[in-house]
Amino acid sequence: MKFRLTILTGILLIVSGVYGQNLHLDKIDDYITLIEKNNRGIGNLTIYRHGKELYNRNFGQASLPEPAYGSDTKYHIGSITKTYTAVLIFQLIEQKRLTLEDRLERFFPEMPGAKEITIKQMLEHTSGLGDYVIGDGDPDWLLEEVTEQDILNEIKRQGLVAAPGTKEEYSNSAYYLLAKIAEKIHNKDFGNLVHDYISAPYGLKNTASLLKKPEKVGKSYEYNADGWQEKKDFYFPNTKGAGDIVATTEDMLRFINALFEYRILTKESIAIMKPVIEKKEYFGRGLMQIPLYNHRFYGHGGDTRGTHSVLGYNEEDGVSLALVINGERYTRNQFILGVLSLMYEKPFEMPDFTEYKVVPGLLSQYDGTYSSPGFPLKVTISHDGETLYAQGTGQPSFALESAGLHKFSMEEAGLQLEFKPESQVMILKQGGSKFELIKEQPSK
Repeated sequence: MKFRLTILTGILLIVSGVYGQNLHLDKIDDYITLIEKNNRGIGNLTIYRHGKELYNRNFGQASLPEPAYGSDTKYHIGSITKTYTAVLIFQLIEQKRLTLEDRLERFFPEMPGAKEITIKQMLEHTSGLGDYVIGDGDPDWLLEEVTEQDILNEIKRQGLVAAPGTKEEYSNSAYYLLAKIAEKIHNKDFGNLVHDYISAPYGLKNTASLLKKPEKVGKSYEYNADGWQEKKDFYFPNTKGAGDIVATTEDMLRFINALFEYRILTKESIAIMKPVIEKKEYFGRGLMQIPLYNHRFYGHGGDTRGTHSVLGYNEEDGVSLALVINGERYTRNQFILGVLSLMYEKPFEMPDFTEYKVVPGLLSQYDGTYSSPGFPLKVTISHDGETLYAQGTGQPSFALESAGLHKFSMEEAGLQLEFKPESQVMILKQGGSKFELIKEQPSK
């Protein structure tokens, strides 16, 4: 349920430009058709401007074993849930039933760091708490139902990974506890809180916590030799407050538009929720920044084991978008980069889904370490048999796929590499950025 932007492992640099009346929706539609025809994704994209729908398209469903999608199909939104949890907390703050400086000790005195950790730190991922979703050596431990006490025990067992208030460290544990705090103050379970204070008052008929057992929820899929197959995902009640909400893309946009129209919270609360750019904050207090070249969308991203989503609102031009991909062979980051590049008339090369075969014996010419003064990492290229690998400084090695003569890619990270063996150069493209790296010569 994390949404991180890291070099070589999933950069999202969304481009923007001067807003005009023409958002080139026809080009966006052609782009999605290309993805759909090549069986590269399943999901839904919806775009609003000033609260009015401009574009809405389901894609890829015809490739499923049992297509069953309609306008009321709800998708897992993963960590976008955290924005809804933060809204519930800020409602309590506006009602003066809670403050940002209240300590975790007030509600969970047994938790590590409870005397020091504040509500504000929990919202902004600086509490120092760990990530219970990862578990104790078993990353799949939440695929089956566990008790709330099991989860609380795991949070306690992990202790603190950093001193409270010292660094941003993404924490599903903090948001699980925030949901529990809202439950304690209201004396209602989280599913009812989402319904009573968000869904019902703002007409979000297709938004619910899975604690309420809603109907018509889309599944997650993965692609293999037999085509798209259902992927086992979390038992979502285990992810209360951190990843348990389902919604349609339309409802997601109604929610974020109501938020930025100050109908759910005050303007002052929204200002606090947003990251402070001058302080180089990234997460904010329930609203992340999705950086642009000269603009920003505010919202959140979400990942489950098989569904990937993003929700964002641009205050400058009133454009908001919601994307959910519940069958991914072309990543969410790449998808969004393409949509916004086309929307704002920025340079964009349509993806080439042609499958290329590696020529045996030629991979060794690429081996070596590449660097550039303008790029923060060194990239080591190596091969094993017919597979080429890349590894950034301090990061794990990952396999690359052939994308043409001297061209390789890693679709999951939106990474493209093009080699020029004659000049010992490697061109790296990712997230709209392009870098030229030179192969380092071995020391004599």
